[in-house]
Amino acid sequence: MAVFGIVLGVIVYLSISTRQPAARSVPIVLLEKGKNSETGKGSLERGQTQRDFDIKFEKVITFEDGSTKMVKPTITVQKSDGKTYVVTADEAQAGQHQKEKRLSGHVTMTASDGFEMRTDNATQSEDQGLIRVPGAVAFKKGRMSGNGTNGIFDQNNDVLTINEKAAVTVVDEAGHPTTDFTSGSAVLDRMQHVLTLDKQVHVVRGAQITDTDHSTARLSENNEIITYLELRGQSRVSGASAVRSMSARDIDMDYSEDGRTLERVTLNGQAEITPTTQGEGPARSIAAEDSLDVLFAPDGSVVSVTGRKNTRLDLPPSKDSPGGRITAQAIDASGQEGRGLTAARFTDDVEYHEPARANGSPRTVRARTLEAALADDAITEAVFKDHVVFEEKDLNASAPQVSYQPSKNAIELIGPDNAPAASHVAIDQIEIDARRINVALDTRKIQATQVKTTLRPKTAGSRGTAKQSMPGLLKQGDAANVNADSLDYTSATGVATYSGNARLFQGATSISATNAITVDREKGDLSATGSARSTLDLDGGRTTGSAEEIKYVDSTRTVTYSVPPVAPTRGRGVGSPSAGSGGRANAAPAPARAQVKGPQGDLRADRIEIVLAQPDNRMDRLEAFTRVRLDVETKTATGDRLTYHADTDRYVMSGTGAMPVSVVVTTAATATSAPSCRETTGRTLTFSKATDTIGVDGNAETRTAAQSIQCPGPTSR
Repeated sequence: MAVFGIVLGVIVYLSISTRQPAARSVPIVLLEKGKNSETGKGSLERGQTQRDFDIKFEKVITFEDGSTKMVKPTITVQKSDGKTYVVTADEAQAGQHQKEKRLSGHVTMTASDGFEMRTDNATQSEDQGLIRVPGAVAFKKGRMSGNGTNGIFDQNNDVLTINEKAAVTVVDEAGHPTTDFTSGSAVLDRMQHVLTLDKQVHVVRGAQITDTDHSTARLSENNEIITYLELRGQSRVSGASAVRSMSARDIDMDYSEDGRTLERVTLNGQAEITPTTQGEGPARSIAAEDSLDVLFAPDGSVVSVTGRKNTRLDLPPSKDSPGGRITAQAIDASGQEGRGLTAARFTDDVEYHEPARANGSPRTVRARTLEAALADDAITEAVFKDHVVFEEKDLNASAPQVSYQPSKNAIELIGPDNAPAASHVAIDQIEIDARRINVALDTRKIQATQVKTTLRPKTAGSRGTAKQSMPGLLKQGDAANVNADSLDYTSATGVATYSGNARLFQGATSISATNAITVDREKGDLSATGSARSTLDLDGGRTTGSAEEIKYVDSTRTVTYSVPPVAPTRGRGVGSPSAGSGGRANAAPAPARAQVKGPQGDLRADRIEIVLAQPDNRMDRLEAFTRVRLDVETKTATGDRLTYHADTDRYVMSGTGAMPVSVVVTTAATATSAPSCRETTGRTLTFSKATDTIGVDGNAETRTAAQSIQCPGPTSR
């Protein structure tokens, strides 16, 4: 087409050049009115600096107004770069000054590289080097073809512009369409190997549908294969083999050299991409406000994603997870061919949102960073780091690091070694601080190490299954604390077991044990095992106690101190202050017993029970069983059973045949005499602190006996 101007210039040359006089033997034919000359079939060759051309024609007519018409011209142009162009038409016309030429009827231009353009009418401007096609125009080059209306061909730069209703098609080796472009306009720059489309661009590439405001396609050297596609303005792609859909303000799509495989996609401005997955169900999608850079393996698997500013990953539900959404300022994900993305790292302002599971509640996790392992559009493990906060309806947690496994529906909170209480969980009015905490989110079972907990009072509207937030032994309006080496807690039952050096305290009340403390918040019960000790701040005064096991049962309001059963020993009154008359002595040292000390005295026995009054924590009565010894003021009593009535300050002690009651009353020393002791034995002992009276009753088998004895020392107790 670049030579159209030269060809039509030749027409002028023919019209003004000197003609050879016709032979007189040929008759003169008169021309039609307006015609100046008419020449029959012929050809012309002419050489120029930039290009040589050859013109063949059926007829050339010049008119009186200086215009020229050439019939059936065939113009062949040989350019200096080696390219050859052939132009044919039914007619070629030029005006008086030969600046504008009109070609009409089956206008065709064919280049030596195979490029071909066709139209019915065209005009050529010699000054501008442009050929204008006001109507329909079509072109073809190898696998690429196109058409439209209102076209312009730039002869100097080898650029074809279609200004209206542009359509371009690319086919494969078998001639099957692979890509179809439609747009308001199109520009094919053959020298730069670029196809530019504008205004409502629509691209169909197999099952892939693309829509955008503006598109630029980079072509192979032969201008037949699309190797790079730029989309600008409201860009959207759907149905691709590698991605189900993607959208952004701008999208760049980089293909392999053969144009068949998508290798990389860059999305800028409100970017979002949904990779292709098996089936038609929901798939994960990735979005970013600023940019997304996506790499694909040859099989179409997504193997890398880089996103910046307000990024988002949406995960579909799966058999092990209800799905969810992750937002952050940045995402960096990687994967493998055939598997897709296998790992992702999110940084800055990380938020993980998961919808409610069956019988559960939605959950949210916030952190500085998140490292997630992925498989089949689901998270297999998520590790949150730096200022992690985990929230559910009835559970809140925080830690330097939280590991979440959706398939197990469990989290693990981890703190550094130098911060043993850095992990925190709040549930059912219990606040747990520990180095490491494991939570089964479906069953609400919790395990913790190096733990410190706070039991909060139950308030109106408090969530949780337990009827009360702490044992009934404690004051329900105040918080209590429990520390231990480890904790096992089940929310459904309200049972918390603190193991290893456990200690519970509330104000002046405290209970400790080397083995474990178990708190049943549903029943309000409590037990402590292993060298257990207690200090109870009761309304009647402070009471301390020790035993191998301390147990509180809220239904009976009873605190029990007990030791393991021991084999009976020979001799009267094991643990009594004296062997008594007759020289009887213990066969072996007495084993450890439970002990309770308070306003009622110092009491020791194999089992001691404190029964509390309702509803306050006031002692109602005290019971002691087996190997009982009581020291109160100047009296020391031993026997098999003791009952103390707190409201009357009355003690009732009984014995057995093998172990009768014994009471020793000590008279204080004076300036002239040493302390003296008097022992009384019998079946039953009754005495009152208020009246300072003692009664000892005998029976037929055992007589009451009273005698003076040597006062026992402290160690004999």
